[in-house]
This record gives sequence, structure tokens and C-alpha cells, in this order.
Amino acid sequence: MILKLAWRNLWRNKKRSLITISSVSIAVFLAVFMRSMQLGMYDHMIKNVVGKYTGYVQVHAKHFWDEQNLDNSLVFNKGLADTLKSVKGVTHIIPRLQTFSLASSNKLSKGVFIQGVNIEKEQLLTDWNNRIIKGKLLSNQTNDIILAKGVAHYFKKTVGDTLVFIGQGYHGMSAAGKYNICGIVDMKNPKINDLNVFMPLKTVQEYLSAPNRITNLIIDKNTAISTEKVIQNLQQLLDDNVYEVMGWKKMLPELEQTILADSVGGLLMVFILYMIITFGIFGTVLMMTQERIYELGVMVSIGMKKLKLVWMLMAETMILTLTGIIAGAVLVAPFVFYFHANPINLAGDQAQVMEEFGFESTVPLLTDISIPLTHGLIIFCVSLIITLYPTITILKLNPVTAMKR
Repeated sequence: MILKLAWRNLWRNKKRSLITISSVSIAVFLAVFMRSMQLGMYDHMIKNVVGKYTGYVQVHAKHFWDEQNLDNSLVFNKGLADTLKSVKGVTHIIPRLQTFSLASSNKLSKGVFIQGVNIEKEQLLTDWNNRIIKGKLLSNQTNDIILAKGVAHYFKKTVGDTLVFIGQGYHGMSAAGKYNICGIVDMKNPKINDLNVFMPLKTVQEYLSAPNRITNLIIDKNTAISTEKVIQNLQQLLDDNVYEVMGWKKMLPELEQTILADSVGGLLMVFILYMIITFGIFGTVLMMTQERIYELGVMVSIGMKKLKLVWMLMAETMILTLTGIIAGAVLVAPFVFYFHANPINLAGDQAQVMEEFGFESTVPLLTDISIPLTHGLIIFCVSLIITLYPTITILKLNPVTAMKR
């Protein structure tokens, strides 16, 4: 009976009910779309920079991260590999040897990071076939190199050209070599594209006179286990006087800080949106209550219990809110899925700002059911709080005074 009365009461003033439902649905639409865009951008950043390049967890020699040179590298052997693979949550280990060298061609020179990689193991972290834009991938048995597209553009090099490197090897040994370019890749990150050159791991070890040595061990983890848990498991097994285990948040604090700062701004906008919709719902409830004071007084005077009236007005508010939430979620879903499959490409100043921070200027929306559920629940809770007003009004209602109005 209460639900039937609530439903009929809502449509006594169709315009007001439709306006309220529309305002709630628009609020849900905007909140879900904004957060999906924001969280999608963060997810894209983390996947490109962390998941497909640095890894979520790395193992280094002690003090390497504070002073990143070859003297703080470590020996990689089968014993260490087997030890790491035995850790719960570790699926693959990917060794790298990185160094800074001067690259030169004709009258041009530039400092670059040389990354010694095992391309077969790197494929376990990311699909390099999707990153190659010209030429072919490395072979572990050759002295070929791959240039990131920013480096190739700077030197005006293409597949088949050569590049000379001069640097410092292990324990101060001189390092120099001339290498053939077999491919050019797009690493989906402007800063990485501008600085990185990739060589087979053994080739870099020979170039640096550092046989069997590596600087980074990337840990590819099981997605079902958290990064923190994997780090804890590794730290329990490895000697902390010899090795250091680091998660991506510690290796890339600027990325975490950028995400945190931007997230606060987005949450502030959503909060303003919630404030607007709160006053909108409250205005509707206020009018529904005040214009029916006489009617409520009559119902109480003929014997209807106040508690039933409270439930009736609460039901009216909840029906309006839930209808608006469901409508907003249904309306926003096609847009979220479309822009997830077809990411938004930023242009102009926005793209430039993103690239200056080292991120790709592409924003795919995140498809996560928790986003509409979270925002729908928040608006639902706001509506519950607003129902305190008609509850207090009815409980304090004096039938005689109400019918004199």
C-alpha cells in the first residue's frame, strides 16, 4: 500500500518528478563519465610506463637506485633466477643492463640510455610486435640495435643506417662501438622515445666489458596478487644486504604524485556536482512535504500512523533517486564503452602538457562497474540523509495546526 501511494503521489506533479529524475540522471552521467575518463587516463599511464616497461617490481643490487652505475650492478646466474621464480606471485623475471652513453652520427651527438634486453623475455612483459613501426625486432645473436622513434628522428636515421656509441664500461673500462639499426619502435611514452636505444643483452655486456652482469631484474607478477605482497615475499627471501626490492611507486614517485594531484582536482569537481544535486533533491523533498502539510494532517487525524507516512515519503524520494541513478547509468554506458574502444586523442596545449610530463596524449575511458556503483551509492546515501527532513516534520506534526494552514 505504501509503495502504491508513493508511486501515485509522485505523478500528481509530473513535471517536478521528471525534472528531479532528469537532474539525478545527468549528475550520474557526468560523474561516471568524468571519473571513467580520469581513471582511464591513470590506468593508461600505469600500463604504458609501469606494466609494459619498468615493471611493477624490480630487484637491484644494494644501493644501485641511489647511484645508478655499472659498479653497482649484479651478477645474474641460474641460481638467482631459480630463487626468484620460486617466490609466490612471480611468473617471469626479465633481466636488463642499462647504461648512459654518447651516441654520435656525422655532426650530431646526443646522450642516450642503452637498454640491454633479451627480446624473447621482454615479450612476456609487452608485445613488441605492436611497438615496432619500421624494420624488425632484435635477434639475441646479432649486434643490431633498435632506436626509439625520438632518437631516430633526432639523428635522422632509418633501418640499415649505423650509429656510434662512446661510454664508460665496467670498472672504468672504455666502451665504444658502431652498430647497425635493424628497427625503430614507438614506446608510447615521449620521454622514453627521446632517450632510449635497445640492444641484445649479450651485446651490451660485451660493449661494457661486463659479462653476466645486469642492472635491473624486472619481476612480472601474477595479476591476482598485489604488488605489495610480491615485494614482501621477495624481501623475506633475498638478503637485504645484497639486494634491494622496489615497487613502481618508489621507483616512479613523480607518476604517483601526478596521479594523486590530478585525482584531487577531479574529485573536487565531482563534489561540486554532488552539492548541486543534493540541493536539487532537497528542494523537491521540501516542496513535496510543505505543500502536503494539510493532507498529512488529515491523514494523521483519521488514524494513519505517522511512521507509515514517513515510510511513504521516504519511498517517494527513493523511487525518484533510484530511477535517476539507473537512467544515468544506462545513458552513460554506451559512451564509456565507445571511448574505451576509441580513445580520446588530446590536441593543442592539453596534448603538449601531457607529453611534457612524459605521457601519451591519448585518453581511453575505464570500463569498471565499480564506478557507476560507487557514484550511484553516494547519491542514494545523500537521498537517505535528505529524508531526515520529512521524517522530522511528520514526527513533529500537530494535526490540528496542520489543518488550519
